[in-house]
Amino acid sequence: MKKTYSIRSVILTLMISEVLVAILVTGFLWYSNGKSAVDTLSRQLSSEIELRIEERILTVLESAKSHSANQANVFSSQLIPLGSENQRELTYSYQKGVLERNSHIATLFTCSPEGELFGIQRSDSGQYLKLQSTPGKPGLTETSPEGKVSLIANFDATVRPWFTEAMSKKKSGWTPVYHFSGVPQLGITHFEVNTNNDGVSLISACDLTLGPLNQFLSNLDTTEHGEIVLLDSNGILVASSALDSFQLQKSTSGEEATYRRVRGVDSPTALIREAVQHLTQIHSDSPDIWPASGTVEMPSEKGDVFLSWLMVELDEDQKWVSLLAIPRSDLTMEISERTRFTAIAFLILILITAPLVWRTAEGITRPVMELNKGMDQIAQFKIAESDREHPPRPSRLRELNEMQSRMELMRHALTSFEKYVPSRVVRKLVMEDKIAVPGMEEAKACIFFSDIIGFTEVAESLDPDQLVQLGGEYLEGMSQQIHRQSGILDKFIGDAIMAFWIAEVDGRRVTSKACHAALQSQQSLKELRTDWRQRNLPALRARIGLHTGPVRVGNIGSSTRLNYTILGDSVNLASRLEGLNKVYGTSIITSEEVQRIAAEDFHFRILDRVAVKGRRQGGTIYELVCPVEEVSKEQIELAQMYEAALAEYIQGNFDQAIKSFNSIRSLAPEDAPSQTLVSRCEDLIAHPPTEWDGVISIDRNIRDNG
Repeated sequence: MKKTYSIRSVILTLMISEVLVAILVTGFLWYSNGKSAVDTLSRQLSSEIELRIEERILTVLESAKSHSANQANVFSSQLIPLGSENQRELTYSYQKGVLERNSHIATLFTCSPEGELFGIQRSDSGQYLKLQSTPGKPGLTETSPEGKVSLIANFDATVRPWFTEAMSKKKSGWTPVYHFSGVPQLGITHFEVNTNNDGVSLISACDLTLGPLNQFLSNLDTTEHGEIVLLDSNGILVASSALDSFQLQKSTSGEEATYRRVRGVDSPTALIREAVQHLTQIHSDSPDIWPASGTVEMPSEKGDVFLSWLMVELDEDQKWVSLLAIPRSDLTMEISERTRFTAIAFLILILITAPLVWRTAEGITRPVMELNKGMDQIAQFKIAESDREHPPRPSRLRELNEMQSRMELMRHALTSFEKYVPSRVVRKLVMEDKIAVPGMEEAKACIFFSDIIGFTEVAESLDPDQLVQLGGEYLEGMSQQIHRQSGILDKFIGDAIMAFWIAEVDGRRVTSKACHAALQSQQSLKELRTDWRQRNLPALRARIGLHTGPVRVGNIGSSTRLNYTILGDSVNLASRLEGLNKVYGTSIITSEEVQRIAAEDFHFRILDRVAVKGRRQGGTIYELVCPVEEVSKEQIELAQMYEAALAEYIQGNFDQAIKSFNSIRSLAPEDAPSQTLVSRCEDLIAHPPTEWDGVISIDRNIRDNG
């Protein structure tokens, strides 16, 4: 057996020896490694910032391109004549929605080759003004939401830059950067062109403000004195972290002051001015012919400056250059301070290390063991257990304390991660030592869909803060019931919720859990409605659809971003069942498969036989009422009477079915499904079907009721 040594003795010897050696080599290492570290840091920081800038620019520009393209695609088929009332209202509705969702878009409009323009513009006060011009007539009318109309007399769409370029190019493109009239704001316009055999048929365009790019650059975390600018192909500032891309040009003749765009070489910010001047000297006055990217070091009176640039191509005619300038002193300051501090600390440690080593060793071993146990739990993705069984015990040693903090941060991050993905899926991957990859497999699942009744009206009646609070309370209440029944919450689709339970054998257990979750969700909403009424908030109600059937379950996406979900016709059917609640006035509708599996545990009422979109043959649908142990005699009697009336309806005895459904009103006067079937029978008597098999098509016959 090999000889062992006390950890305290080993630490004492190693610490004293290492401190002595470290003092001797610190100076040398500082000079060589410090310079290398600064160079590496500058390149990494420059690359990261440039990629973020490029991503931001492309995101903003792609937003404008997509909306102008979408707008053009809406009318490319010419199903709605340009200039018609339907076209105007559809145009205004789409354009206003785009401006409401995109604060950086100032104007969205369409224009005919003759100069007929329709659009929406955001005013300085935040209102949305309708724009309209008439071919052959000068001027542009602006109509406010209150109906106030004003005229811009000297406006002619056919002479605007976007119009002339679109007519000449006959394809999509960008105008050069220009200054918005009367305000300190730069902008750019993207135009999309629809063509036919006669040439250009429609121009769709989007005015984009570049103010957000200025703000984005100024908020980027670079260094204390670092600066970032965007230059166009002429070397003129497009955006700047110093917010100096334009200057107020005062008038000497008493006229109104105007704004003038600033050239990079004339920037009032010294670092930006020197950086652009340096690059123009070594490359060219035109940034568009600079190398696509590069890094150089610029000498300066205040020290060397790292310059890094990246070309961003808008289209084949326009290029922007992002330029980053970072003084070397910003990068070396902290390193110098920490190196001096470390050297001093080493000298002190020589004097105090020996008597403290024994206690230090104990302070090291204990946290290390605790960290080891905690990491073992986390490695198995047992986040709650690691928090409960191994509560953090702070160490007095900085490094170990930081390790504990990092582990705690990691646990918090994984706890948050659990809210985005099913924890049991990740735990299975961890336990099996696998990496998540795209792929799906066949399974059986019970799918849960829910949606709020009349959410659009609710959203319009509340201010944003109230709507967010109300929606959060609703989603929290619904999600808790799904989680309590071990369901996998797939996604939130606006106010809608999609969840599922994967069956291990025959689906009975998961179907029962889904039914419990649906009933408990409605009970939770009932309790929430009492609280909402007391706070004068809308009492939200929800519809739920359940279906059990075959699906494909697994990861869908790319190698870098995955979504664990399910696909298949069963998912579509569950969604359609949720929508059927609108027709029958019910809260929870299930498929025949759910009723057959869970009939022993829950009370169901048959509703109808329908053929929904996605299924060729009709199927029976049921209302989930309550657990079997809670069903009342009245509910059983109601279900029996309804089933008998439905049998008459399916056989085509509509007169007798009406009598039977009406007799239900003596037991339940407000029974909505009975009233729905009475109305349907009356319609079928008035318009007898040529063929009748008792199945009603939801797409053809119930559309008006939906």
